[in-house]
Amino acid sequence: MQIFRHIAQKSVEKSDYASYAQALLGVSYITIRYIEKEEGTFMLPEAVKTYIHTHRQEAVDTLSKLIGFPSVATPQPQDGFPYGKPAAEALDFMLEQLSALGMTCTNYDYHMGAADWDDTLPPHLGILCHLDVVPVVQANWTSDPFTAEIRNDRIYGRGAIDDKGPAVAVLYALCAIKAAGIPLRKNVRFLLGCNEENGSTDLAYYLAHAAMPPQVFTPDGSYPIIHLEKGMLRLEFTKQTADPIVRFSAGTAPNAVPADASVSLSAAFCGAAKQGSQITCQGNKLAYKGVAAHASTPESGDNAITGLLTYLGSDAAFADCKALAQLFPHGCTDGSGLGIACADTESGALTCICSMLHVENGMLTGCVDIRFPVCTTKEAVLEQVQAAFAAKGFRCEARIQSDPHHTPKDTPFVQDLLAVYEEQTGTKGECIAIGGGTYVHDIAGGVAFGMEYPDWDYHMHGDDEFLPLEQLEENTCMMAAAILRICGE
Repeated sequence: MQIFRHIAQKSVEKSDYASYAQALLGVSYITIRYIEKEEGTFMLPEAVKTYIHTHRQEAVDTLSKLIGFPSVATPQPQDGFPYGKPAAEALDFMLEQLSALGMTCTNYDYHMGAADWDDTLPPHLGILCHLDVVPVVQANWTSDPFTAEIRNDRIYGRGAIDDKGPAVAVLYALCAIKAAGIPLRKNVRFLLGCNEENGSTDLAYYLAHAAMPPQVFTPDGSYPIIHLEKGMLRLEFTKQTADPIVRFSAGTAPNAVPADASVSLSAAFCGAAKQGSQITCQGNKLAYKGVAAHASTPESGDNAITGLLTYLGSDAAFADCKALAQLFPHGCTDGSGLGIACADTESGALTCICSMLHVENGMLTGCVDIRFPVCTTKEAVLEQVQAAFAAKGFRCEARIQSDPHHTPKDTPFVQDLLAVYEEQTGTKGECIAIGGGTYVHDIAGGVAFGMEYPDWDYHMHGDDEFLPLEQLEENTCMMAAAILRICGE
């Protein structure tokens, strides 16, 4: 590395490495760039950064168009598509952009799309994003959730941070590398799914037709790197209820703390509970106004279901509501009411919420989302929960079960991504554990890398979801740096 010592002696700026090296040795910028990498001081090429900066508005416009597809995946095939027409249109839109870039695109029957940088090479790095989004309560938004709006240097819209913004960042990272003329020695496969928010059946379909690349990350989480994710149980409970309820409605997504709950009663309410700022009553109709949150961090929300159940349970006529309020005490998110509270040092505490509850024609149906640490098992948790429900006269069945996901911190892949984070942000990178299930939860060796920065609340899964425009550019640089470090020459 004589060239480095010579440059250091001459106090040459990093931006002048290429011209100075060429003057000394005739060495190309590409060569110098990877000499830097060997020395552990790899920096993103200026040509890539310049492209990303000058095409920032174009990226914002692309994200705005993508937000415009109301791609809430349908539970059953609709309009000839497995997850409905809007999800299919969002996938078509992104594959068109990638095809125009010269990538080889494959549509796996609208479950998932794939774009290969060089299809003559086996895929080495997989970058996994999803185009489906969680439902919205449009009345709670400041602007139309499916019409992107720029306010205060932020782009607002459903999917801005989860996961359409990340998908656009990856797209423009690839565009920048292509425009800079930088070759890749390993193939990148960009994967775009349409059912991450409701079971990831898109991944199952893809895996039935193709293999995952050996290294996979998803910008469907947080920085620096999420290497450990709790196990998850998603349960459905039912009971034919005698409570005087005409209709109970709360929750639009199984993995979110509901902000709103309402009930229509067939008899006058005679409970002892008092109305407050969160409870409203008009005749025999009651409503509770809470605060939405992701199921992995329920302590940051106010569950409207448990709030309303607690209120109704003060009336002796609402025996089933009282029973549910005992299983899910308002403000309790650790599963204590079900007898499943536990925690460990590495992955943290168990979280548990009642995320959806509906009553119609006397049939009560609800959903439970549980994220459990590595110190227990899904079998043990399920057995205890079913016993707790059975003791109250409810039937409970598992709909989704998954073990914890863990990728060791010392793998070269993880260390490469940590180095990219440190180089791009100037801050120390570390591996973290979360309760949320990212898109790589069932992919061996996979990790989540971005796009949420620490200490930021982007209102993910909540009202007025947003992404700062500056962070869209920064994340595009991050994605480009990761691609070049792992697959560059």
